[in-house]
Amino acid sequence: MNIDSIQEQRAKNIIWNAAGDYHFVPDYAAYEKDGEPSLYFNCIIGSVHRYYNYAPIHDMLLRLGRLREANLFRGLVWLGLERCTYEHALTDRPLLTTLRTSYSQTVWDQRTSYWDQELFDRLNTAHFGAVIGHHSRLSKKEQALLADLEFDSTLTSEQIVEHMNHLMELYFHCSIPPLHDKRRFPVFPVRFRKAALHGGALITTVQSSGDTEQKKQLTLWLPALRAETRNQKLRQFLEDSFGLSLYAPEDLEKLEKKLCCGGHRYCHLHVTRGEFRHSSSADSGARTFRSAALLQEKKNIHYHQINLSRHMLSISRLTDRIRNVLQCDTGSAEEESKYGILRPDRIWQAEKLHHEKIFFRNIPFSIGNLSVDILLDASASQQNRQEQIASQGYIIAESLTRCGIPVRVCSYCTTDGCTVLHMFRDYEEPQYNDHIFQYISAGWNRDSLAIRLTGERLLSSDYDHRLLIILSDCSPNDDHRLVESKGSLPFFYDYGGEHGITDTAKEVSLLRRQDVSVLAVCTGREKDLPAARRIYGNDVVWASSPERFADAVGYLIQQKLRHL
Repeated sequence: MNIDSIQEQRAKNIIWNAAGDYHFVPDYAAYEKDGEPSLYFNCIIGSVHRYYNYAPIHDMLLRLGRLREANLFRGLVWLGLERCTYEHALTDRPLLTTLRTSYSQTVWDQRTSYWDQELFDRLNTAHFGAVIGHHSRLSKKEQALLADLEFDSTLTSEQIVEHMNHLMELYFHCSIPPLHDKRRFPVFPVRFRKAALHGGALITTVQSSGDTEQKKQLTLWLPALRAETRNQKLRQFLEDSFGLSLYAPEDLEKLEKKLCCGGHRYCHLHVTRGEFRHSSSADSGARTFRSAALLQEKKNIHYHQINLSRHMLSISRLTDRIRNVLQCDTGSAEEESKYGILRPDRIWQAEKLHHEKIFFRNIPFSIGNLSVDILLDASASQQNRQEQIASQGYIIAESLTRCGIPVRVCSYCTTDGCTVLHMFRDYEEPQYNDHIFQYISAGWNRDSLAIRLTGERLLSSDYDHRLLIILSDCSPNDDHRLVESKGSLPFFYDYGGEHGITDTAKEVSLLRRQDVSVLAVCTGREKDLPAARRIYGNDVVWASSPERFADAVGYLIQQKLRHL
């Protein structure tokens, strides 16, 4: 949807008229799908300015922008404000009833099926559908959330903010973040950024002639000590929440120095098997996350059990597809060689191009030379489909195991600038496929760094042929920015959208140039496929239903195995 300057000005005029104030710059405006400004909802936006103290609400909306699901949470705020603001404005503007009815009918007419809608779309449809007497399908939890979003008209702005924070903790297990949090968004003056990149001081002191050297040394070491302390706390938090690191501190430092470079400067890595030390020293946040992980594991197992017949059928079909490729292609691979069977069509290359490989020989293909890595996106965007993703990972791993192919399965997410890789099973552990049900989603997803880390690990293996299968919604996003150096100064970009997709595509391309076959299963919706194809090319599949999952994934694996 393209919004031109005329439409934008019209939207502002509606907001200013409803607010009775032409001296502020609106930071939100509502438009229809055709780009025309929404008369009713822009009246609501203006009325919020008129009947409420807008400063606390504006502050809350800014702070919500710090969260991954910012658009969802901001949409919920405006959905809640719509009802209570309508009740305030109705006395002064009786025509709002007609406008609200018309707007509600438009929302209802544009609705799609329940399964094709995101959470906000379902709530929005149900909310405005109720205005015109229609009932929309919602789960019990969604019904409770929508009921709690009906803000009472007696609430003040501060009480609305407090109530919204309560709803987020109750339904989404998160809270409104503080506006200024130096841990996540360190912003330094431009003149100090170059020094920061080279380990220099981030602060300066006024030096006297008496003990200049002593003060200079303090200035240089203070930031380093703070960084070291913060790093220790981060490591402790990661081990308490996700499990002990598989790398010794000195080995991890070398790994980060090698991989956390370029756009991933200031990032960290944590690789774990989900094993914890026998200690009760973990803080309440870590204990809460571990309890949630155990509960999610039970949900994953329960989902697998109630769908066992369907999952076993998928495993059987996928196993048959893989075996057919291995049985048909075994012993038939050809390789250029300096000896073997002469190829007459290449004799001229020996004389003209000095090309020695004018023969070919058959190379027996052994599944012992093939390894498969499965990488599961475990970011918070997958929270509504955790059980399905755990089962999909299990189906692929179990099928490959039945074919005798070594498989390693990991999940990845990012928290506080650290990409966490959780390994469920290694190549020589076929008995641990059920560990995949430990899958839980949380945090962000810095896809390119996770793929870079996985590539580093699989390239160090002894297998000749390597296949990487990634299950992701193909929407990379992280709160730690992407760093690019242009000249002497770094430039910071939000890691998400265009920059996240481009950076991930580069990492996939680099891995393929190192003879690693990469394919993806899009776990999102059909609308995510264009981004998925930009990252993975044609080696991506989207299973529109659980019944098609085995066939879709099997076809893609077949194509890859035939070209190994």
